[in-house]
Amino acid sequence: MGAFPAVNSGIAFGLVAALCWGIADFCARGSSRAGGTFLTLLAIQVVAVAALLGIALPLGLLSLSAMPLGMVLAAAGVSLAILAGAGFLYRAFAIGTLALASPIAASFAAITALLALVTGERPALTQLVGIALTLGGVVLASSVSTPTRAEAGKARALPTDPAIGGRWRVTWHPEPGLIEALASMLIFGVAYWALRFVVGALGGVRTAFIGKVTDLLALSVIALVGASVARRRSRSLATPRWYAPRRPPFAFWLFVVPAALLDTTANIAYNLGITRALVSVVVVLSSLFSAVTVLLAWIFLRERLRGWQWVGVSAIFVGIVLVSR
Repeated sequence: MGAFPAVNSGIAFGLVAALCWGIADFCARGSSRAGGTFLTLLAIQVVAVAALLGIALPLGLLSLSAMPLGMVLAAAGVSLAILAGAGFLYRAFAIGTLALASPIAASFAAITALLALVTGERPALTQLVGIALTLGGVVLASSVSTPTRAEAGKARALPTDPAIGGRWRVTWHPEPGLIEALASMLIFGVAYWALRFVVGALGGVRTAFIGKVTDLLALSVIALVGASVARRRSRSLATPRWYAPRRPPFAFWLFVVPAALLDTTANIAYNLGITRALVSVVVVLSSLFSAVTVLLAWIFLRERLRGWQWVGVSAIFVGIVLVSR
């Protein structure tokens, strides 16, 4: 009795969010490749809303009464931003390397922590070092090597000024999914910082529910508009497939259902965590989801990175640990 110190509930919620997001992202990678990014996002919202109404509401965990309109609109706006970030992230999963995209996206914690610092939180020196390490890790993890002779032959080459001997220079091309992962990092960084102002008024579960409903409505409108455009096009023209790809295989649902349930659990855990501990602490613990995703990619997908990219990934993880101290 009393041999083990009590764990702050905010820290516990942050770790739960990390575990759930890590597994959810691994599942989202499978569903994105099986059914496409858009359909993955849409299906996740459908499953999430159904789960919240079917489980949280009957258990009394979700209350839909007395919600200030201003806060509801704010929660909806933040959720749409997070949805955009998720869209970029799932696209990165679909076209790129999971073990690279996930750590870069997880670095949103550095941005959120910096915003929390500017708005009044005072992290310790070790936390500031962790933020610097995290950002430096992103630079290393997102770097690519100078093309080999074979790779250079495939790359687009442009002639330079004839006055310098007619040499050729090879243009730099980011690895597939890199730009999307960086976009998700920036969007998540701002959005998850803004959540602190919404969760305090609405609570963690209601904020998550409003977000899922908003995302479902937005994606449904996009799908309907896309379907309308497709119907008006001539059959001789290519029809847009981004909004509603062919009927997804059964494997899609095997991935998307757990992704939706785990993602919703992580959202609620994060929301509850930032009401019980510093945002700068909870967010970096939550961003440890990348370690879970990379581990799963290492075990099941046999994904590999170059040496310095692993150094960058390691720096990200060390930075996250330091920020959480």
